[in-house]
Amino acid sequence: MRLLVLLALIGAACAKPHQNGRIVGGSITNIATYPFMASLRFKYYNQDYRHACGGVLVTNTALLSTASCLYNQVEVPHEWQARLGSDRLLTGGISIFVREFIPHSNFNIILLRDDIQVIKLRSAAPLSSTINIARIAGPNYALPDGLQVYTAGWGITSQHSGFSNELRHVDVRIINHDLCTSRYADLATQEHFETVPPVGPGHLCTGLLDIGGQDACNGDDGGPVIHKPDVLVGLTGWAISCGDAYYPRKNTRVPSYSDWIVQNTQ
Repeated sequence: MRLLVLLALIGAACAKPHQNGRIVGGSITNIATYPFMASLRFKYYNQDYRHACGGVLVTNTALLSTASCLYNQVEVPHEWQARLGSDRLLTGGISIFVREFIPHSNFNIILLRDDIQVIKLRSAAPLSSTINIARIAGPNYALPDGLQVYTAGWGITSQHSGFSNELRHVDVRIINHDLCTSRYADLATQEHFETVPPVGPGHLCTGLLDIGGQDACNGDDGGPVIHKPDVLVGLTGWAISCGDAYYPRKNTRVPSYSDWIVQNTQ
């Protein structure tokens, strides 16, 4: 059906150094709450497939993730697959092989600007209650300071743990863009932090300002930042540390790329 391959665009809301993005301070959730959630996996030395980062199903044949997570993988899509339909990292659901990676042409790995990528699948995902598409926030979607949003993934849950086998989520707030920009600009003036990537217009800052303790982290990058129940407003990105109270996480701001997403997922 045509409806299965069209993006759902939403117009307005109602009412380091490079490091990967863990769910910190969150809780276990289920795939029915996030049916668009995907685990992007690579073939590990011709053996099994291993989780690398999160992804978001936006049509039945395409996902979104960050370009930084999948950096330099454009030539080897055959070594990747997406697992859909399970809240368990290692079991359940279905795996579909990747056909093509389409990173944003202006992506900059140093500045982490335009950090977005389309992943096209070899075959269509069978949509159901546990496999479905996220709606895309359009260019005029309202994202006021303090708005509650959620991020989800299978990232590590403590400094010394591996990836979580259970899907977890956590709520955070949207942080004022100018404040986020200022804090990272100040950080870049400090010794040993001169190369910290700045906040740009394509970033969406999230966290619990001056509180911290709730965030994404290693293994969650590329996954969704969701305005409930299913509107994709961001892709989990970079932070100076996980759950930092002073420096927010800098995610990819999906409304800034909605036209590009439509053009590259059809």
